[in-house]
Amino acid sequence: MLIFWGVTPLVSSVFARSIIERESRATASTRAALIPLKDQSLAMNTDFMMTAYGIAWLGQAMPSFVTSQGTIEPFELDTKHGEDLLNTTWKAQTKMYGTSLNCRAADAKNDSFGQFTYSNGKNCTTQGFSPRQSDSDSKFRALYIGFYTDQHIDYYLESPQCPSPANKHLFFAYWSQALGDSGGANVSAVFCEPTYWTQDVNATVIVPSMNVSDVSPLGPRIPLPDTLFNRTAFEYNIGTGAQEISPRADISETTNVLDQRSRMAKLGIGDTITNMVGFALGLSAAKLTDYTDPDILAASYENAHKLLHALAIRQLMNSRVTDVQDREGVVSGKASVILVVRLLAIVVEILLGLVVLLVLALATHTYTRRSQLCNNPSSLTDVIAIAADNETLQNPTNETGPEASRTRYRLINGRISVSSPPAANPSYDCGIPMPRTRSGPTTTGLENPASLARPIEMSMTVAFIFMLILLLVLITVILLKTFAEKHHGLPVPSSRTVINQLVLNYVLVVFATFLEPFWLLLNRQLCVLQPFEELRRANTPSSKSLDLSYTSLPPQMNVWNAFRARHYILGAVCGIGLSANLLAVSLNGLLQLDSVFTEEATNLTRRYEAIFRQSTVLLGGASDYQYVAKVNHSDDLALPPWTTPDTFFIPFDLEVASKPRSVNSIRASTQGFGLRPQCERAEFNDTALVTGQQFSFYTQERTPSGGSVFCGGIVTPFGGQNNSNAALEILIQLQPIDPSQPYTPALATEPAVAENSTREEKLTCRSILVAGFLRANLTVSSNNIKTENSQADPNPDIQRINSLSSLWMTCKATLATAPYEVNVDLTGRVQSYVPIGPDATDLTDFFSNGTAPTSLITNATWILAHGQDTIPYWHNDTFVDTWFAYFIKYLSNSTTFVDPEQPVPVFSQVVPYVEDLYARLFAIVLSLNQDWLAEAEPDSIIPGILVAPTQRVLVSRPMFIITVVLLVLNMTVALLYWTRRPKKMLPVMPYTIASIMNMVRASGLAAELRKQEEWRKDWKVGYGRYVGTDGKPHVGIERRPFVQPLDT
Repeated sequence: MLIFWGVTPLVSSVFARSIIERESRATASTRAALIPLKDQSLAMNTDFMMTAYGIAWLGQAMPSFVTSQGTIEPFELDTKHGEDLLNTTWKAQTKMYGTSLNCRAADAKNDSFGQFTYSNGKNCTTQGFSPRQSDSDSKFRALYIGFYTDQHIDYYLESPQCPSPANKHLFFAYWSQALGDSGGANVSAVFCEPTYWTQDVNATVIVPSMNVSDVSPLGPRIPLPDTLFNRTAFEYNIGTGAQEISPRADISETTNVLDQRSRMAKLGIGDTITNMVGFALGLSAAKLTDYTDPDILAASYENAHKLLHALAIRQLMNSRVTDVQDREGVVSGKASVILVVRLLAIVVEILLGLVVLLVLALATHTYTRRSQLCNNPSSLTDVIAIAADNETLQNPTNETGPEASRTRYRLINGRISVSSPPAANPSYDCGIPMPRTRSGPTTTGLENPASLARPIEMSMTVAFIFMLILLLVLITVILLKTFAEKHHGLPVPSSRTVINQLVLNYVLVVFATFLEPFWLLLNRQLCVLQPFEELRRANTPSSKSLDLSYTSLPPQMNVWNAFRARHYILGAVCGIGLSANLLAVSLNGLLQLDSVFTEEATNLTRRYEAIFRQSTVLLGGASDYQYVAKVNHSDDLALPPWTTPDTFFIPFDLEVASKPRSVNSIRASTQGFGLRPQCERAEFNDTALVTGQQFSFYTQERTPSGGSVFCGGIVTPFGGQNNSNAALEILIQLQPIDPSQPYTPALATEPAVAENSTREEKLTCRSILVAGFLRANLTVSSNNIKTENSQADPNPDIQRINSLSSLWMTCKATLATAPYEVNVDLTGRVQSYVPIGPDATDLTDFFSNGTAPTSLITNATWILAHGQDTIPYWHNDTFVDTWFAYFIKYLSNSTTFVDPEQPVPVFSQVVPYVEDLYARLFAIVLSLNQDWLAEAEPDSIIPGILVAPTQRVLVSRPMFIITVVLLVLNMTVALLYWTRRPKKMLPVMPYTIASIMNMVRASGLAAELRKQEEWRKDWKVGYGRYVGTDGKPHVGIERRPFVQPLDT
């Protein structure tokens, strides 16, 4: 019992799963370093500013090895370390590159014209600033003025009043806040000059993203030499928003001046805005009214300057490092381990000590005890043979007289012998006392069937109790599984590991260890009675009855012997006894502690109604969506909040008063809007006019009211090279035209909009996009390709198109809306969504103030077709100059559709990407213009669900299946056991030698055994009535034909 109910279940509870911190040493090596200075000007394109835009406005995470304070020199550790860890981090000594600003408040001087001049107190001044706002709708004005001049900016410091080189690294920041209608303003202005440094640090990065989690300095900051970093190129880029010398590249890397006007307009900031203003405000947590403090203004630009410098340094890092210096690093992380519960381990150790002592005592006793057995008394034949040579034992009449009760029997050389009563103080061997049988007529005991023996374990009462226990356990396991699936697991019993282990492991395993000894008991009884069940038929060979040796092995080990003898019930009982060990294993793993997401009902506030009250595009909004889509694709950033690749969802408030800290996401029902574009191939060969640089075409469309309208468009591409294959990608929005007027687009840059065209006609045409993919051989006026800021003409005239092939398509779209159940994280980004209703057929309820689905589509279409740099350029390579071509290139993950050496794309191959882009960008447009929606009432409440990770007790599915199968098998075998149990036929259970000898003492079997070494194989034996050698009737074992079966 110590093993069954002590050691076994406690051992299963000793080991508990846990997460621990683990740390190991590893070799660290430098992974990248700065490229040579001469290559930095070309390598430092504007892509790093696009990344900064994503961080400042879109919630993008920091790139690898970059922090808001600087960039660390990338390193790597020996990969054989830490591969089995969770949340792995690498720590090593490395170098950090950073920057700081030295800022001072500008000295202001007012002239007689009300203009202000600002000075840095030395030899740099800038002038022409008026506190009156030039934009009457803007309360704030912000300017960042760098030193260098460029065609893309209006303000710069480079002048005789701020000479170079003393001031070439200086910049001026200006902020003003209007004071009502007085025309005055609160103004702050600072002059700042950056310094650049490097520092030895210990840096910790998270694997595999390599995001920096901690940096600790190891030494002082050392100025970064100008021979290592091209600070002039960097300051030119951030001050002008453009690269001084731009190599041929995609539009994403050559974009001039990130257009952040829509972001600024929503903040109430007007006038000319440069890149740095948007970065400073986007990265700062200060209120707009706080920027009148020069220190806060300087701090905001320092934050922006640090981030941009860090991203620029990262862009200049080259992974091909030749000078690698190995040093020691540290790999740390969380490891999933098996812990020993000390309290339970102590109890197990004590119990194991007791078991060892008992085993040693048993082994000592067994070893020192003298044995006279010549063979193993494992069968009835072997027991009978022990007493076969003793005639006294075989003659029941010898047990008379007063000395009979004092007769002692000893085992000598494998046989029982009778000894005389001992004298005084007898000392004799361990004998076997044989019970005295009465002389005279022997009673069989069969006259009263109630006196026949059967183990209590085989009674129907025990059967009922046992079956009931198995059924209750089975029902409990099923209920636990059902409850766990319905409620995301079971409650954790306690915060203490010991209690959890006892409840979740010990209690269940105790049941399995109770089951095993009980089956062992049942099995033992059946092993003892199975030979007599065969003898009951009185016609069984001795090999299948008297020679059966089921008691020589532990009962459950007889499974093979039982099936070989065709005793299937016994074999099943042996097998099910062994399966109790498997049941203990399955029950031990049935309940497991794990972290799951649980749900809690709550009320959420609706932020907007699903009603569009306007669709006016803010200045700059036509460019904003392009940056969002670009960052989403190239930098692997999630789409904006409430947006999926084809749907925008009406936001709801994510601030819940009762929200627990651990909430992971929020789920609620809301309305979703999306575009369902459908593009058809168009043929413009007959209607397109090719004159010089222009392509023009028109198509006839039907209005919703059944009318007809002509829609046309003009495209004026640039660029190209002489006598070479060129490619062109076009995306334009159509306008209504008057076909009765001469249509000569060579004289216009826009089609002449038809006079007196109705609003319906305008909306019909403007909701159509035309996309084209062209291949041509050109004759041009010069041989330049498009490069930004080059002094050569980037737009040569196209004198002749020598050959032309094209693919055109017209794209129309319908607005679709339906209710959805949306699961979003705490930033509003969509984790999952499912429709909970059909698409609406009547869209009038979703629009107000004269806004209609067509106007929404039209304005969104205008944004798609009129974003920054939408003028198409002929190109002779796979670099593209329009956002439309850029997105087609990256959505398809191929250059095939923009490669001038390839034929015109096949319509069926390219149209899925055009439609995907149309729907994707429309959803982004809606997400960036949530002010188009009507605001909800303050008390507008919707039901929601809070989803939070919680530690719960889960029911293992594999262990559940195994447990249920084993319990069902137990019940099945138990049912067979009690329905097919041996009949009552023995006066006493044959547990002792005496009880077995009493069954054969009067029969002739023992005498036959004395005459020959073994019985003949053709003999049949049975258990029944026979006339013994004493001439009296008996019930016992005799061979045929001298025995009469009991059933007759």
